[in-house]
Amino acid sequence: MAAHWILHLALLLLSMSSQQVLAARQQDRHTISVQSLLSSSICSSASAVPVSRHGAAGSTLQIVHRACLQTGDHETVPDHHYTTAILHRDRHRFLSIHRRLTRAETKATTIPARLGLAFQSLEYVVTIGIGTPPRNFTVLFDTGSDLTWVQCLPCPDTSCYHQEEPLLDPSKSSTYVNISCSAPECHIGGAQQTSCGRTSCQYSVKYGDKSETRGSLAEETFTLSPLAPPATGIVFGCSHEYISGFNDTDMGVAGLLGLGRGDSSILSQTRQGNSGSGSVFSYCLPPRGSSTGYLTIGAAAPPQSKLSFTPLITTISQLSSAYVVSLAGISVNGAAVPIPASAFSLGAIIDSGTVATHMPAAAYYPLRDEFRRHMGGYKMLPEGSLELLDTCYDVTGQDVVTAPRVALEFGGGARIDVDASGILFVFPVADDSGPSLTLACLAFVPTNSPGLVIVGNMQQRAYNVVFDVDGGRIGFGPNGCS
Repeated sequence: MAAHWILHLALLLLSMSSQQVLAARQQDRHTISVQSLLSSSICSSASAVPVSRHGAAGSTLQIVHRACLQTGDHETVPDHHYTTAILHRDRHRFLSIHRRLTRAETKATTIPARLGLAFQSLEYVVTIGIGTPPRNFTVLFDTGSDLTWVQCLPCPDTSCYHQEEPLLDPSKSSTYVNISCSAPECHIGGAQQTSCGRTSCQYSVKYGDKSETRGSLAEETFTLSPLAPPATGIVFGCSHEYISGFNDTDMGVAGLLGLGRGDSSILSQTRQGNSGSGSVFSYCLPPRGSSTGYLTIGAAAPPQSKLSFTPLITTISQLSSAYVVSLAGISVNGAAVPIPASAFSLGAIIDSGTVATHMPAAAYYPLRDEFRRHMGGYKMLPEGSLELLDTCYDVTGQDVVTAPRVALEFGGGARIDVDASGILFVFPVADDSGPSLTLACLAFVPTNSPGLVIVGNMQQRAYNVVFDVDGGRIGFGPNGCS
């Protein structure tokens, strides 16, 4: 029956990221409504359009979950193939990062290894304007990638995946310029490879799941917010070919917005003079479809935010594009979990693209065991019932699930008290006769890679996360989406 479960996780992520979650905070525990998780009215008020955030000085966009994209009169909802592949994409993403850390460097390597990550696992989107006059494009955004790219004409059906919006047509923009092979921009550092085409500079980027985008490197005007001046001369990828990786699933969105620390990222290209204000960005990932999230580039956190900061670790050259911090510990219901310091020796990557948090076995199993101890009132499925998820409970017919609180504690005293929506995957499981069970599974995943943690977007939900690159720190503040 386990095989059928893997084929029917249609609400694996939607269940905890739409308006179906109701959390009543108790002193030590989260109480989460189960019945509302299975409601059909998901993403009822989400939309993917640019909005302004009062008080923000930079460019601000609204964030919505990818599953809540609205196209015409209909919402797009991931099919079975998309949903069952999501944890495998997360795994490929993690393995891609770990390979960067363990790859031997040679004298011929002159560019630090950058993160090439599986963009099909990214779950949050923003809408930006590209060109003159600007046209709106909905893109995934990724703190682990640098180069921004969108699909462009010409692109045969056999070369491009299906997207809901029309492809970018360079001929309809007065500010589009192909980059020549002799231009310095053709040699911009990053994960992308460049070469000289017939008339202009060409690029290719391969991601951790073996997906690849290829096309022309170009300059264009980007409108990141209706209230901010357009950013001119932005180097981006005009993609004319997309190669599927392990999972042949259409992305549906127009491309990717790169927010890494590399030179080709949108962040690096929009820095404002010497003030460093352009090297700050922040976001809040909405915990449910009806919540409003935001991405702000070029402004500090809202003044009402109560932030705690942790220093960035910038000494790992293989992760020079990632946002790495020190993870000091994990607590459950306020009690520290006994985890050896070596389990966190390489740091923790704060990543918007990975869904669940991945951590070494030396950290995961103590966390899991403590979590299980507090879940003794629920029937746990035998280990091995579901692939990649080993702590699942049968909550069929129950109105609520009461789960212990989980907190991530970082160097410098920063802390994330994980939102109720980021602790459990809650989803229906079906067999051939239809839905039969409702499961709630711990949303953390063990790895065999020692020392490295990736903090996924589920565990960042509802927090104001501030990336102060020039200041060398990341801040976390609760109630960021409110």
